[in-house]
Amino acid sequence: MKKYFTLLFSTMLILTISACNNVENSIQNTANDTIQNDNTETNITSDFAIEAQKNMENATELTLDCTFGEMAGIYSGETKNGIPHGKGKFVSQNQNQSGWYYEGDFVEGHFEGTGKTVFENGQIQQGTYVKDIWHPNTIQFFEFMQTLPGSDFIINQNARTILTAEKNYFPTQYSEIPSNMIDKNINYEDIIKDSSKYGDKFMTLSNLSISTCSTFSITENPESLPELRGAYIEAFSDKNENFALYYRGNIEGLKETSIIENAIGIPLGIMNKTDSSGIEKTYVILAVSDILLQQTESE
Repeated sequence: MKKYFTLLFSTMLILTISACNNVENSIQNTANDTIQNDNTETNITSDFAIEAQKNMENATELTLDCTFGEMAGIYSGETKNGIPHGKGKFVSQNQNQSGWYYEGDFVEGHFEGTGKTVFENGQIQQGTYVKDIWHPNTIQFFEFMQTLPGSDFIINQNARTILTAEKNYFPTQYSEIPSNMIDKNINYEDIIKDSSKYGDKFMTLSNLSISTCSTFSITENPESLPELRGAYIEAFSDKNENFALYYRGNIEGLKETSIIENAIGIPLGIMNKTDSSGIEKTYVILAVSDILLQQTESE
């Protein structure tokens, strides 16, 4: 078993994540690679291999017939008729030889129930699994957005209250958000001064130009479910106010030449990023509920 672990983790010292813009990117869960993002290279050396080996007593080699394909690895835990069933842990690699492990509930050889998948690059997908596919709730979705390369922010406590509320506003139409939860007086400058004061009300945006955008699946998504898809948009106003928008679902017609006519969302916090010309910019980050793109004559 030690020999297997040595072989499995010998290639797990450095992981490089490359990037691109305005393309269909995919945050791969188990069978494939991690999300590609804009102009980002990350060298990661961590204690992942040590963590992956924990709770792996009496592990055996096996291949799981997952919904997204066969995955070879090692398993430790409860079984039924020789296959994982109950509580257990499965350690494997992606096609690019980067490591990951799933720990949690199994049903007849599938990830089913409550569990988490931990990737070598530090990303964690935690919550409910159905036939090997991660189905995050609202807060888990946006917590995962924090782990994307270049997404250096922390969700403030006020925003967490809405993201964990019984009513799910992400996504939802503008008209379905109660008027007493919308504050049209919230602005960029106020949030920059003290972002911790905001997040308990929705703010509105209008007439933003898009500087970069990408769409992706947050996990394996064989049925192309919209709730397992996301969009990331960097946009700016005519006052040079910068916004980073995270949206759960599909946005029809999204491209870098689009204009955001209207958007409504919860301020999550702020982050500083340096653009390609070396200029540092401060972004207000929003979990967006509804977004309307301006249609061009050709559309």
